[in-house]
Amino acid sequence: MTFTIVIILIVTLVILAIAVNAIQQHKQRVDLERRQTLHRYRLMLDGTEDMIAAASNFPVGKGVLLMLYKRAVEALQGMLKVSPSNELKQRLSDYEERLKNTDPNDQTLLSERIDLPENDKQIIAMINAVKKLRTTLRQEHSRGKVDTQLYLAEERRLVKIQVTINVESLVRRGGNAYKSGMLGSARQYYEKAMKTLQDQPFSDDYITNKQAFLSQELSMITEELRDTNARDAREKKQDDIEELFQPKKKW
Repeated sequence: MTFTIVIILIVTLVILAIAVNAIQQHKQRVDLERRQTLHRYRLMLDGTEDMIAAASNFPVGKGVLLMLYKRAVEALQGMLKVSPSNELKQRLSDYEERLKNTDPNDQTLLSERIDLPENDKQIIAMINAVKKLRTTLRQEHSRGKVDTQLYLAEERRLVKIQVTINVESLVRRGGNAYKSGMLGSARQYYEKAMKTLQDQPFSDDYITNKQAFLSQELSMITEELRDTNARDAREKKQDDIEELFQPKKKW
């Protein structure tokens, strides 16, 4: 009888141990999923806030800002579900207030022009911000969060911004190379800028005017290079003649 009781107790303890272990594993799995979900929404919120800051410097419509506010609200709502806090509630309230105060029919631009930074790293960061905005706009459109008309209008603006940044950066480098007397490098920068403009599927005043400017600069550089090469050839020929008629050295 005692042996039977011992066996029953052992089996019971084993079952309890298995049950406790299963419960612990379930809790760990739930906690891991919670932390992963929270991390995903936090990345979404951080990226969205970075884009909000970047978009304010670009000539894009307020529809982009509206899209980003909605995305921030979605991220905060997701975070609150898995990790409620007063801070998150306040941030959600702030974005909901911004949404309420943003007119969805307002088609004005957030900025009238693009100010190109002096620092190359800042220019790269600006280009990456435009690329991220384009990706997000496309994703939100595919999710049905952005209507097609807004998507097409803002995508075109973002493409134009990206082209402008690339071209103006190349033109600046070309101008600096020209001032330094590096005509070959200047021509390469200008030719690359010209190709960037020619590759675009659309045309507007900016592209037309910039192509005219680049054509003029390239023509001027070609003329200067031709004159320089001719002068170098004359100087080399004169040097060869002088060397030919120099007195022979006696050894």
